[in-house]
Amino acid sequence: MYVQTSLGVALAGLLHDLGELYQRAYWGSLPEGVSDWSHPAYTKWAIDKWSPLFGGDAGWLARTATRHHEGWHDKPQYQPQTPEQWCVALADTYALGERKEVDEKGSRATETPLRSVFASLRVQGTYGQLELGYSMVEDGLEVGLKPGAAYPHSKGTVSRDTYRRVAERLDKRLAELAKLNPSPQALLSNLLGIFQELLWNIPSDTQGEPDVSLFDHLRLTGAIAAALWDYHGGNPSIEALKDEQPEKFLLVLGDLGGIQGHIYRIQSAETGTGGLAKRLRARSLEVSLAAEAMGLELLQRCGLTPLQRIMSAGGKFYLLLPNTPKVQNALNQVRQEWEEWALRQGATLLPFLAGYSFAPLGFKNFSQVLQQAHRVLAEAKLRPLQSQFGDFYLSQGQQSLRPCQACGARPAQSADSSLCEGCKRDGHLGRLIPRRTEIGFFAQDAPGHHYRFPGLRVALEESDQYTLRTRQNFTPAARPWEVRLLAGHIPTLEDALRLGSWPNLAEYQAWAKEQGLWEEEEGWEEEEGGRREGDPLTLAELAEFSTGAKYLGALMLDADRMGEAFATGFVDKEGNNHSSPSRIASLSRMLEVFFAGEVLELIKNPKTYQKRLGWDDLTAGEKARRYPLIYSVYAGGDDLLLLGPWDALLEFALDLEALYRQFTQHPQLTLSGGFVLVSPSLPIPLLAEAVQEAEKAAKTAGRNCLHLFGQSVPWGELRGLVRWVRDFQQHLQAEGSKGMTSALAYRLLRLWKGHQNQDEARRMRYKPLLAYALREREAKVRKHYLQLTNHADPAWQHLPVWLQWGLYLER
Repeated sequence: MYVQTSLGVALAGLLHDLGELYQRAYWGSLPEGVSDWSHPAYTKWAIDKWSPLFGGDAGWLARTATRHHEGWHDKPQYQPQTPEQWCVALADTYALGERKEVDEKGSRATETPLRSVFASLRVQGTYGQLELGYSMVEDGLEVGLKPGAAYPHSKGTVSRDTYRRVAERLDKRLAELAKLNPSPQALLSNLLGIFQELLWNIPSDTQGEPDVSLFDHLRLTGAIAAALWDYHGGNPSIEALKDEQPEKFLLVLGDLGGIQGHIYRIQSAETGTGGLAKRLRARSLEVSLAAEAMGLELLQRCGLTPLQRIMSAGGKFYLLLPNTPKVQNALNQVRQEWEEWALRQGATLLPFLAGYSFAPLGFKNFSQVLQQAHRVLAEAKLRPLQSQFGDFYLSQGQQSLRPCQACGARPAQSADSSLCEGCKRDGHLGRLIPRRTEIGFFAQDAPGHHYRFPGLRVALEESDQYTLRTRQNFTPAARPWEVRLLAGHIPTLEDALRLGSWPNLAEYQAWAKEQGLWEEEEGWEEEEGGRREGDPLTLAELAEFSTGAKYLGALMLDADRMGEAFATGFVDKEGNNHSSPSRIASLSRMLEVFFAGEVLELIKNPKTYQKRLGWDDLTAGEKARRYPLIYSVYAGGDDLLLLGPWDALLEFALDLEALYRQFTQHPQLTLSGGFVLVSPSLPIPLLAEAVQEAEKAAKTAGRNCLHLFGQSVPWGELRGLVRWVRDFQQHLQAEGSKGMTSALAYRLLRLWKGHQNQDEARRMRYKPLLAYALREREAKVRKHYLQLTNHADPAWQHLPVWLQWGLYLER
């Protein structure tokens, strides 16, 4: 079943260092059946123990997985002999980017925590916190990947006991899997998911640089081994395998252009109705699934598994493939099919596929390989839809129809319908997304409303072919699956009812209709049985839940200097390049953990971070009521766009930035973003343009800041302004001389503008004018605002920010 196949070699690569876990768990006390203390002996022991999973090929698999140490001359039983063993051994070396043959003696193996991949990055000449590491078991939690766990500590919990707990949990997972009798493809995907859950925070190397997790090293070794085996046609000689001159590998980069235009291309006629929020989420999900489907189709045509996908986020993916004519032909066919699909969909999404071939030596400086691959991709982007030049958009005989009222890019379904097929589908799927936790890929027919891509159909139901789980559920299954947090978060009526202002759904709906916040859509009652607690809120409803002015907030955030990090960040203090496939993949994966995982957990369950962010119970409870009203249009890769009640969104932005600093522990890895307040009736394209311009302004101002109310404010200074907002809000609520009036507030704003516009000699005139304006205020109030006479104080420099913030809160 597995012997001398690319899937079998991939499986051997995925298992080859599994003994590292068991070796540390049983350090000093060999279990019965383990031949010696080295980790390959433990790998063989584990494969033998779980031989029912691997059938009659368990013996071959154990030999292929364990014989991967070419340099262990004193242990010939672990030296490679057969071509498949050499394939795994070489893949092990390539995944690390270098060859290490280290004596494993010493007890340090059970005490060294995994160091954050961010810590080793040199960005702007600065490294992260090298002394921090991840705990293997968080206090009060089970072992395994959990929201809120991926933060390095000064004292990581790592010991032989924690390794033993992880090993016991792994054994339980494998016991569950063994009962299912999975197919070879399902076995591989289950193991990959289980390893993601349990091995993400275990260092693969405790003798050298412990900054690559065992999970990342295992998956990259398996991917490289499969590609190498297929390059040699499944029957290589050892000499051919060891020859590092030919360009044996093909790094394929997939990307989708026009993403934001595609998501936001919703006509103003839909704004303010239930259809807008649903279609935004459905469009965003479509972009993610299009990238997944394009990569998966290419892998299937090449006869390879999703293990070869070393990165996928934000509508982009990297595939590590063999550089063979079969793969090149498949690449060209998939490119042509997707370009044809894109054109028929109105060319709102532009698919790009580019391949860069490289020799094994490229693994020693993998960031350079990535740079070259991106150059090829950039050239491809200069020729969009190249294979379709000369083709007709619509066939000659098709009836001319009016444009779709929602997107304006495709024709309506019929003369009697105002929507195209895609927008009608978006309305249905957008309503289902909050309720579904699995996304299935189907070769032909798919159930219900679904996305149609070349070669694959994608529905919000599980599939025997391949299923993505949108929650962190790592339970084994008989079918292939993968955890991908793609569904995001859409606020629902249930979240609104949690505010406690309405006793039941009926009263809430009556209020919403009376306020003009929701209207029934055509077909709603017949198909779905009316509006239920799990249905999405409209953008008008979200704006109504704002404190003060009933505006919608939009927040766009982007990780700073990530291009530099990937391209040149992996350099040690001596100037040696140590980029490797494992490190690159680990960096990409950890960014996805934050932007697709931690962001959504902070929205849905903010109490997860109560201790980390230092909230008291009252504060945590209030955030738990309000943050679920935030709507993630997209969150993944290294950026996000959120909508919601504007004041809750601003508070959320500050909490999220604090989490990101703790997550990276690197002074140069920061966030930049833009925030705007808009009417919920503003057309989505204009909203998107406004928040994009705000984010661009933050980047231009030097990064590490948020642009809001016309100014770019560093995050640290913005936190200091919150106190001014609260005090100003209290003063606006007070009466007489004990408070402030909006008229006086606008006078302060005029003084500030005059200070900005006047020449240097006259700029300080604002100080006596400020004192005069405050002459009738109570002494305590006057003293507070006279602090603004310090023109270097951030409160004066950013007066428009806290002043407008407070005024909007009191409208």
